[in-house]
Parts: sequence; structure tokens; C-alpha cells
Amino acid sequence: MSAITSVIENTLNAAMTVGKAALHAMAPDNYEYYMCSLELIDCSGNQVGFISFVVMPNNITESTTPIQTQTKTKNGMVTLFNDSFAPVNISLQGTFGRKFKIVTDMVDPSEKGNNFFNGNIGKIAGVEIAIKSGYGLTRVLQYILKKTNELDTQGRPYILLFNNYSFNSSYVVDVMSYSFNQSIENNMLWFYELQLKAIAPGSAVRSSKQNNAQLLKVVAYNAIAQGLTNVINDVKRNNTLKYV
Repeated sequence: MSAITSVIENTLNAAMTVGKAALHAMAPDNYEYYMCSLELIDCSGNQVGFISFVVMPNNITESTTPIQTQTKTKNGMVTLFNDSFAPVNISLQGTFGRKFKIVTDMVDPSEKGNNFFNGNIGKIAGVEIAIKSGYGLTRVLQYILKKTNELDTQGRPYILLFNNYSFNSSYVVDVMSYSFNQSIENNMLWFYELQLKAIAPGSAVRSSKQNNAQLLKVVAYNAIAQGLTNVINDVKRNNTLKYV
């Protein structure tokens, strides 16, 4: 009975989660959805790497300096401005934690990304399922960042997209720098720090309609993953067998 109740509750929670994302898709400037992601695509638009931050960064900063020049004249000031896209400096800091997590929307660009022993356990209800530790997710992030400095099969550079649904922003970005660190106070807990520069709006690559469709798919998959995690946790709590 407890397991059945858990499934019902998690199904309702999943529906509510997708509903929140749908509200954001319909009114993105009025309803935020607390998620961000990095997506790596090749010149043909094929997805090569993808990671949604299942644990949101501790800090996200987006800063912009308008393209303009002020000149003092005899009778006042003259401002010359450029109405083209102004680069945006983006910084992310955070960690994916230590625990294992069930993830569904991740695309690992490494050569061993689809290996069973690398966490990819196959499909459930047509959805790719993987089990990753916080360290494993950190490595996927590292692989995606490293891939941005390589060429695709057509000899052209990859395109990296940063989507911040919590602020309704989407950009084509360059990776300026990144670092990973841990300390003796936080053993086995890897912290990342990324410095990105937005060089174009995300709409240059993907329309808002396509972006909304991507968001709803990712959110639905994440809801499935979270529901599976909660059911497993409930079964473990309600089962007295030590090997479960």
C-alpha cells in the first residue's frame, strides 16, 4: 500500500512539475522555471552533448555592458551606440553533490558515454535512463566544455547553447575559462566554476517554439527520473530486508 501511495504521489508531483514548465513556456516573462542547461550541437544541428543542471548552481551571474561611446563636445555630451547584440558575461558556480542520481536527458559526448558501466542502463518506457554520481555529472560537464574546442565531423566548430529558464535567457556562448576544485573540508565534492561569454542570442540557432519544446521534453524526462528516485527511496524505507 505504501509503494502504491508513493507511485500516485510521485505521478501527481511529476504532472505539477510539467505544468510549471508549461506555464513558463506560455508566459516566460511572468513565470520562471528553476532550471538551466548546456547543449552542444554540431553544424547540422545534431545534439552532441547535453546536461541539465539537476542541482542548480549556487551562483549564476549575467552581466552586460552596452556598446556605446560618450564624447564631450563644447555644448554637452554625445553618445554613440550600437544596437547589435551586446556580449553577455556569464558565470556559474556550484556542485552536483555526492549522491547517485537517476537522470534521463543527459547526452555524454565522451567515447564511453553510452557504456553500461559508465552509468547508461538502457531505456524505460522509451526514455534513456542513466545513473550518475555527482562526480559522474561533473565529468560529463567537463567533456562538454572540452568538446567546444574541437571540430565536428564536417570540420566546423561546435555550437554551445546556454539556456537559463529561471531568467528566461538563451545564448550561444563561448567558453572563456572553467575550473574544478575540492577541498579537505568538502572531500569527494567537486565544485565547478565556469566563465562563459554570450556572443549571440539563442534564437540565432533555435526558435522560441523549438526551445519551449526542448524545455518541456527535458522537464518531463526529469520528472520521470525524480519520480523513480522517490519510489526507490520509499521502497527502501518500507522494506526491512537488508539487501534491498
